[in-house]
Amino acid sequence: MGTKVIENGRRKRKNKTEMMILVLLVICTATTIGLYAILTWGTTAPLPAHASTHTPENVATSESAATLEDVVLPAPLPQMNVLLNSANALLINFHSGEILHYQNGGEKMYPASLVKMMTALVAIENINNLNEMVILDEAIFAPIHAANATTAGFLPGESVRAIDLLFGLLLPSGAECAVGLATHVAGSENAFVIMMNDRANELGMNNTNFTNTTGLHDSNQYSTVADMATLLMYALGNETFKQIISTSRHSTADTGLRPGGITFHSTLFSRMASPEFPGGTILGGRTGFTDQAGQNLASFAYRNGSKYIFVTSGAQANGNHLTQALHIDDAFTMFGLL
Repeated sequence: MGTKVIENGRRKRKNKTEMMILVLLVICTATTIGLYAILTWGTTAPLPAHASTHTPENVATSESAATLEDVVLPAPLPQMNVLLNSANALLINFHSGEILHYQNGGEKMYPASLVKMMTALVAIENINNLNEMVILDEAIFAPIHAANATTAGFLPGESVRAIDLLFGLLLPSGAECAVGLATHVAGSENAFVIMMNDRANELGMNNTNFTNTTGLHDSNQYSTVADMATLLMYALGNETFKQIISTSRHSTADTGLRPGGITFHSTLFSRMASPEFPGGTILGGRTGFTDQAGQNLASFAYRNGSKYIFVTSGAQANGNHLTQALHIDDAFTMFGLL
């Protein structure tokens, strides 16, 4: 009887000891996981060192943006006292979501190469390793050349890192980069366009329809500057997208066919004497042009301690659109009034 009591007591102490050890292990594991999550939350792989960006030294890189739900059309719609070359325009405070200027923001327009912002976002969200190689199939080039689309300069059969295609897409507006990424991700451009439209629906871009990845004119491909502003506001929350669209120049890695790679220049920054203006600087953006769309621009800037998004469309150059950057003039005009 005494022996049983002793054995029961030992068994209880053993069970209690094992339970305490188990609890300590759980606590230690949870603490380790929590610490790892805190240390790694929000981190992203750095972009190549040769990517040149336009972020002022006094601008915090971890600024919070307004959520899409924060952007509410006020009544009456605000219009600043300014005369723009663009038919449609929308200015938003990046932090608060406050709309500061609304000029035909919900009017249907053709987005031209602003489409490439959605192409880039969907590609980034669906490629796990942006250093993986993408082979540019020869078949994608004939339709691009036939349409006289802008290219980044890649050759048929080149093997290119996905990250370099993204730079080629958003800086020199390369159509071969758009179709190459789309084919790599979805198997075909048409299948990728379905993904683009699904993403637009998820973001509440209810007045937008995509039919291609390049922005080449199609009467069934349309949007509004309000929807494009929604897209840019969301996409800037993706660190990879933000860094690429803020870059003025980028040199690619060896493509196999060209050991020295290719150097790209932004269609936005290359048309400015300087991105700076009194009190601020234009941080980045994407230009667009077709005969039907006119000159379009989705841009963002820093001014007097805040960031702003400004999207315009429908600027009509009196002469050659390559010599008259009316959309960029509008951006400097508007940002200068803040």
